[in-house]
Amino acid sequence: MLTAYLFDRSEGRRVEAWPEALRDLSKNQVLWVDLVAASPGEEPAVREVFGLEDGSSAPGSLRKAGVDQHPGYLAVTAIAVSDEEEDAEREMVVVDCFVGPNWVLTVHEAEIAVIEDFKGLASGEGELGDLDAPSFLSALLEWVIGSYMHAFDEIETRLEEFDIEVLSSASRETDAQIETLIAARRRVGRLRRSLSPHRDVFTALGHTEFDPLSSESSSERFVELTARLDAALASAREVKDAIASSFDVLIVRTEHRTNEIVKVLTLASILLLPGTLIAGVLGMNINFSASAFVTSAVFWTGVVGIVAVASATFGFARARRWI
Repeated sequence: MLTAYLFDRSEGRRVEAWPEALRDLSKNQVLWVDLVAASPGEEPAVREVFGLEDGSSAPGSLRKAGVDQHPGYLAVTAIAVSDEEEDAEREMVVVDCFVGPNWVLTVHEAEIAVIEDFKGLASGEGELGDLDAPSFLSALLEWVIGSYMHAFDEIETRLEEFDIEVLSSASRETDAQIETLIAARRRVGRLRRSLSPHRDVFTALGHTEFDPLSSESSSERFVELTARLDAALASAREVKDAIASSFDVLIVRTEHRTNEIVKVLTLASILLLPGTLIAGVLGMNINFSASAFVTSAVFWTGVVGIVAVASATFGFARARRWI
């Protein structure tokens, strides 16, 4: 599916005849073409219109963020976060960006929520200021970095819910809860490894001497974008620490439940052991015939003693708030 938007100082609007718009672009206009899940013949046709080198726009060809210069355009690869968090392979989507003097082509194999949101915001009316393609790309990539921030916030929210659930009641499914934390830790590591290489991309785009298409204004935007990326990486570290804290909460809650079980078992032992001792001592000296069993004062004294010891132990435990 292909969508094209034409931006100028006053507005952004969707266009259908984008090849004609590409030929008629003025200095203060930017054409953005977004190609999603291209058909076998669609992508080569788009590549030919933009004059891209053969094979340079193969979606997913590079699984790591990077930047490469070509005659007349830049090839920038970014990794965005999709909504497929349950599928580790589909959660990370490669976005190939091709940047010319006043056009941007993005190619990706799956729809990405942040890019769709960016389309809705950028295509509205409003003063956009002086436009150039690298500045437009920096705005788009800022939303890509924002997708990581949203992912880290979502993980942190789920960890808070996890902590509340664990603290509210002890669960017998401790192994399942640990698996939940392991899955969260793996996801944070996967997101961080995909995000970190973007720093080199933004650094390269922030130096106009290495990037002939960038202006001083767009370079400043990429420097600011590097700071935003560092903030996202800091969020990744904070979430990783939060996972460790959630594990500590789980361990403490499990230990508390274990202590409660041990307390009950210890109290049961204390209640029964004195009676067992008394019964054992009395059992050595009593003839437990039917008549002796009923009329023996010693036997009933032992029974009373057992009950008295158990009651006294129970009362003492209650007084000390052990139970």
